[in-house]
Amino acid sequence: MTAVVVPEEEWRALAACNVADEAAFFKAAPDVAKQTCRRCPVRGECLYDAIQADPPIGVWGGLTRKERRRLPELPSSRTEAVASLRLLAAVADTPTPAPAPVKPRPARAKAKPAAPKRARRAVASGKSSTPKPKAKARRKKTAAAAAPAQATVPTSADATTASVQVQVPAPRLPFGTRYTPEQRAVYERLIVEQLRAGATYSQIIERIGVTAPTIVRVRRKYGLPRSTNKPVNPNTRSVAEALAVTTEPYGDGHTRWTGPLARRSLLLHAEGRRFNARRLLFEQHHGRPPVGPVRSNCGEQQCITGAHLTDSILRSPTPKRTRARRTTKPAAERTTPPMTSQPSNATATAEALPVDQLLEWGDAHTDPEVQDQAARARAALVGLRRRHAADAELTASTSEAEQLEKRLAELRAREAELTPAKKTTKKKAVQRDYEPAAVRAWAKENGVDCPASGRVPKKVVDAWRKAVQDAGAGTS
Repeated sequence: MTAVVVPEEEWRALAACNVADEAAFFKAAPDVAKQTCRRCPVRGECLYDAIQADPPIGVWGGLTRKERRRLPELPSSRTEAVASLRLLAAVADTPTPAPAPVKPRPARAKAKPAAPKRARRAVASGKSSTPKPKAKARRKKTAAAAAPAQATVPTSADATTASVQVQVPAPRLPFGTRYTPEQRAVYERLIVEQLRAGATYSQIIERIGVTAPTIVRVRRKYGLPRSTNKPVNPNTRSVAEALAVTTEPYGDGHTRWTGPLARRSLLLHAEGRRFNARRLLFEQHHGRPPVGPVRSNCGEQQCITGAHLTDSILRSPTPKRTRARRTTKPAAERTTPPMTSQPSNATATAEALPVDQLLEWGDAHTDPEVQDQAARARAALVGLRRRHAADAELTASTSEAEQLEKRLAELRAREAELTPAKKTTKKKAVQRDYEPAAVRAWAKENGVDCPASGRVPKKVVDAWRKAVQDAGAGTS
């Protein structure tokens, strides 16, 4: 099933909404906008660009933002994705038929009286000759279900008409819900169309969103032969073939990636290996492996053209180029060097060439290897200049720190000279008019309470002094 996909720059001019009321596509009730989208010839292209841009409001391709987010995962190629969206748009926006009314359950009959014990044993052992009425009805129902149904293969015109008339709110219903017979018929017709067109199971799964067992059931139901087309193993393709499938040119010399992604890496499967597409295209254009992350310098973040990709070396800041002043000499002093073919003179001339002129010559060279050497030399010069500036600053700070330490030592020495000496005071020895041993002996003799060690209490000393004075007054 092939379809013509309108390029991105032309489909907007063919859209049916150009002659419709633009405000209807951004109102809360999008019924008028959806009716306009149903007859739009470029509905698939509009829906694909809306899925990529993800606008927060508005009806695009006949679906709102909530309905677009419920769509299944699309193929990586824009052409296959638009074709899948056209199929999914055929089953997208009309209301689902109302469910049949639930019939009330009949009243439960009263339980019959239990059969005699002998009859129950005969039925359990299988000796009973009269079959149960319920077993008869069950056998009839099984025989009717086992009879083969007379299935008719729908034509492509009937499938297209039915797919447009019968639509469901979303291609994939939530888990646990059942499709209506109308929805199931639409999916069967779409699967039959894909099988007749020679599509593989994986292509049908990507375009319609059904499972492989469903495809097998539909193929056997309508008696269709197996598809002879086998899916191409991406690992067996060459690098050029893989890039042709997973890239798409756009704009003025730009290239967009349409293959699989792993976080921010562009995965390219070819020749039994896995490549990073940005680094591979950079190496093919520049002739060397990239250094550091590869980015685009053309203003388009999605562009992966080899000429627009740069690495850390090409993005390094270049020093300012200063032109040497030309000094005019008198005509008598001007001498023309002899034209010789000796390699020693040519080597001497190349060594005497200034660095800026040599780098300019390397940038303007036609050989990509010479350009890369010039870029690396420029990056090395920038690194040397930065290291030289850092070392010079470190040397200056070290010498300044040594001078400050020397000045601090001089100031501390001068401070010690000017600080006056502190006076030292000695404690006077306490003179006692008693001996502690004599006081304790007196206290022991007179029954006065006095500790055996430590300081003698003042009241004990005062009592001892009073007793000594009284004794002296008595003897006089």
